Amino acid sequence: MWSLGHRNVQGLAFDGTGQLWASEFGDQTFDELNRVTAGANYGWPEVEGRGGKPDYVDPAATRSTEEASPSGLAFADDALWMAALRGETLWRIPLDGGTTGKPVDLFTGDYGRIRTVVTTPDGDLWVATSNRDGRGTPADEDDRILLVTRGSGG
Repeated sequence: MWSLGHRNVQGLAFDGTGQLWASEFGDQTFDELNRVTAGANYGWPEVEGRGGKPDYVDPAATRSTEEASPSGLAFADDALWMAALRGETLWRIPLDGGTTGKPVDLFTGDYGRIRTVVTTPDGDLWVATSNRDGRGTPADEDDRILLVTRGSGG
């Protein structure tokens, strides 16, 4: 076992230093972005979000379940890119020495529910929508795979 106390991991990504990160659905209150380390306990089901308890590792970042529902996760250009279903956004989360900076919201509401994000072989991003699963409001052209090129998102 590598780590425990995860509730519902939706995305995994390694950053430029080989550090593993996980985006996770919370239950009722907080969704999480976790910096995953060997042997660590992230607290579920005792803690959702930041618990501040010595036996558990607090998440690197949290969002309310109403604004997030994080999904896929990728790393490119010194940042994590996290898709959001309920939040209908793609976040660019800068990394600095293993810590997260201020997230930047991209495409919020423009394409509906964003299911996943993947780094292309060229270092750009593919972003997939998820609007025809009975939870979104599909446009005629849904679902789609979008190409986000370097420089288009910050």
